[in-house]
Amino acid sequence: MQSHPLRNWVLALAAATGLAPPPAAAQTASPRIGLALSGGGARGLAHIGVLKVLEELHIPISCVTGTSMGAVVGGTFAAGRTPKQMEETVLKTDWDRVFNDRPPRQEVSIRRKADDYKTLIAPEFGVSKDGIALPKGIIAGLSIESYFRALIGPGREATNFSQLPVPFRAMASDIVTGEPVVLSSGSVAQAMRASMSVPGAVAPVEIGGHLLVDGGISNNLPIDEARKLCNADAVIAVNISTPALKREEITSALSVSLQLVNLLGKATVDQQLKNLGERDVLIEPALGDISAGSFERAKDAIRIGEEATRALADKLKRYSIPAQQYAALRERQTAPIESLGKVDEIRFEGLERTNPEVLRGLVQSKPGEELDEEKVGQDLRRIYGRGDFESIDYRIVQEPGKRVLLIEPKEKSWGPDYLRFGIGLATDFSSESQFNLLVSYRKTLLNRMGGEWLSEIQIGKDNRLYTEFYQPVVENGQYFVAPSAEIGQSTRAVFLNGERVAIYQVNRGRIGVDGGMVLGTWGEIRVGPLWQHVKANVDTGSPLLPTLDENSAGMGFRLVGDHLDHAWFPREGHRAILTAYVADKAFGSTNDYKRMELDVSAATSWDAHTFNINVRGGTAFNTNMPAYDTFTLGGPLNLSGYRIGEFSGREVAFGRLLYYNRAIKLPDLLGSGVFIGGSLEAGRVTSRFDNLPAGNTKYSGSVFLAADSFLGPGFLGLGFAPSRWNVYLLLGAP
Repeated sequence: MQSHPLRNWVLALAAATGLAPPPAAAQTASPRIGLALSGGGARGLAHIGVLKVLEELHIPISCVTGTSMGAVVGGTFAAGRTPKQMEETVLKTDWDRVFNDRPPRQEVSIRRKADDYKTLIAPEFGVSKDGIALPKGIIAGLSIESYFRALIGPGREATNFSQLPVPFRAMASDIVTGEPVVLSSGSVAQAMRASMSVPGAVAPVEIGGHLLVDGGISNNLPIDEARKLCNADAVIAVNISTPALKREEITSALSVSLQLVNLLGKATVDQQLKNLGERDVLIEPALGDISAGSFERAKDAIRIGEEATRALADKLKRYSIPAQQYAALRERQTAPIESLGKVDEIRFEGLERTNPEVLRGLVQSKPGEELDEEKVGQDLRRIYGRGDFESIDYRIVQEPGKRVLLIEPKEKSWGPDYLRFGIGLATDFSSESQFNLLVSYRKTLLNRMGGEWLSEIQIGKDNRLYTEFYQPVVENGQYFVAPSAEIGQSTRAVFLNGERVAIYQVNRGRIGVDGGMVLGTWGEIRVGPLWQHVKANVDTGSPLLPTLDENSAGMGFRLVGDHLDHAWFPREGHRAILTAYVADKAFGSTNDYKRMELDVSAATSWDAHTFNINVRGGTAFNTNMPAYDTFTLGGPLNLSGYRIGEFSGREVAFGRLLYYNRAIKLPDLLGSGVFIGGSLEAGRVTSRFDNLPAGNTKYSGSVFLAADSFLGPGFLGLGFAPSRWNVYLLLGAP
C-alpha cells in the first residue's frame, strides 16, 4: 500500500519541528533465570540478602525452587512478597514463638491447665494395644505453619504452584522410601513446613500419601528442578548448607538427627553442583559461625547474603534487563497483601473421634464477618490447646454458591490414650521432706460427647489412687458430670515450739459426683455430693491428737478461674480458686462442719521485672472441723523460714509478694529460664486443733534461685524468719 502524500507531509513537518514521537524503546529479550535455594536453617535467611541484590541488579527471576529454609524464602518470594517485605518481617519475628507449639496459656482448656499444677513432665506417651508410642516430632509445627501463612500473604490460597506470581517448587523427602518429593500443588505454607521438617525435631507432614520430612535429605540444592521448571537459560544457585557438627557438638539425639541431615544434604549438594554450566552462577555466602539455629542473627545472615551476591555482580549483570522492563516484570510478580475476606460457612474436616460441635464453641471467627489471619490463628490454637490433636490447618475453598473455611484438625496418631509421669519434692534439709511420684493415665474421646477417663497413682509421702470419669452432657461440652473415687494415705507432722512431736496418719476413701459448667478456656464451676470414710491416728510421737474413725459426707463446691500466662512463673494474669464443703449428718456424716478456702494470685511485669502477689484465706465458720481437714502454713514460699506444715488450724490467713527476674533464657525444649528472686510472706493460723495458743502473725521471707524446666519448677532458696533460717529445695508440686 502506498503512503498518502498528506500523511508523509505531516510526518516530515513534525520531524522538522521536533514534535515527532520518539522511536519505540528496544525491548530486551528477558533471559529465563531459574533460582535454586538450598536449606540450612537460620543460615538460609541469607537468601533474602541475595534476593535484595538480584533486585538491585535487575536480574529477572523466571522460577524458583528451594529446600527447607530455601523453600520458605523461595516460596514467600514466589507468592508475591518483595525482598524488602521479607526482611522487615523476619527482623521483627519472635522466633521463640514460631518454634513453640504451645498456644498462649490463656487459650488452653481448663482441664489441661490443671495438669500444669501436677508438674507432669515430658514426654506424653500414647498407649494402644500395640504398646507405647511417642509423637513423631518434638515440635508439631502448628505455629510454624501459621507463621508461614502470614508470611506468604497473597499466595495462601494457591493450589497450583506454577500459577503463583513466580512459578515455585519445594523439595521434601519421603521418610518411608527416602526418595525426593517435588511439591508442586496444594498449600504453599504446608509445602514449606514439609520441606523443613527435620526428622525427630519437627513432626512429618502427610501430603498426597507421602510422609514428608526435610528435603535436605534427598535434594538440598534443587538446581535440576529449577532448570526444568522454567526451561531456564541459566540457574543462579545459592548454597548456604550447614557444615557438619564437630564431635564435641554432638551431645543429644536431636544433634545426631541434625548431623545426619547435614551429611546427607552435603552429598546431595555435591551431586547437584556437578550440573552447573558456564552460564550458571553459584553464590556461596560465607556465613561462618552462624548456625542453623542462629535465628537471632538474622540481620547478619541477610547482610552476608548481600555481600556475597555483590561480589559476583560482574557475572550477574550479563542477565540484567533495563530498569523500566524490570519494574514492569516485578509489578506482575508482586501481589498486594490481601485480606482473607468473608466466608459463608465454617466447617471441620478429617475428624474421626472428635465431635465437631465440641470444637465449634472454640472458634470466634464467624461466617459473614471479615476473616483475620491472627484471629483464625487464635481459633486454631484454642482447638490445639484441648490436647487431642497433633496438628491443625485451614484452607478456604470455593464451593457452588458459597465460600467455605475448612478447619482440618489431625487427631493424635499416638492417641487417644495417654500416659504421663510427674515428680514433686520439698525439703528443708532437716527432718521434714515431701517426695511424691505421680503416674497419670488418661483415656480420651470415649464417646461422641468427648467423655474422658482419668486415673492417677501417687506414691511417696502421700499415697493415693484416684479415678474420675468426665462426661460432657451437651454437644458443645459446656456442661458436664464427673463421678470420681479415691483412696489414699497421707501423713502430717505435729509441731510444738518449732519441734516435731508427732506424725499424724490419715487414711481415707471417698466417692463423689460433680456436676458443672465450663467457663470458656478460663475456668469451671463444680458442685456435688461427697462421701468419705476417714481413719486417723498418731503414727509416731506424743498422742496429742485424737484417734478418729468416722464418716464425712456433704456437698462440695469449687470455682476455678485461671488466666495466668504461665502456671509457675507468670508474667501477667490472675488465678482464683474458691472451694467450699459442708458436712451434714443428713448425708450420713458423723459430724456437721463447714470449710471454705479462697486462693487468689495475680502477676504483673515491667520489662524483665515481675511481681506476683498471692493471698489465701480459710475458715471453718466456728464449726468443729476435724484435724485432717485443717489448714496449714510453713515451708518453702509458705512461710519459708519455718518448718514444712509447722502451723495448722481451722482459720488461716496468708499473703505473699514474689519478685523474680529471668537471668538466663533456656531453649524452649528445656524450659523457659533460670530466675533469681525473693519473697516476703506473712501468715496467721488460729483455732488450732491441738488447742495450743495460736500465736501472733508470723513474718518470713526468702531469696532463691529458680528454674522452669521440662521437669517442672524448681527452687533452691534461703528462708528466714525472726531468729530462724533454713535452706529449702522445692521441685515440682509435692
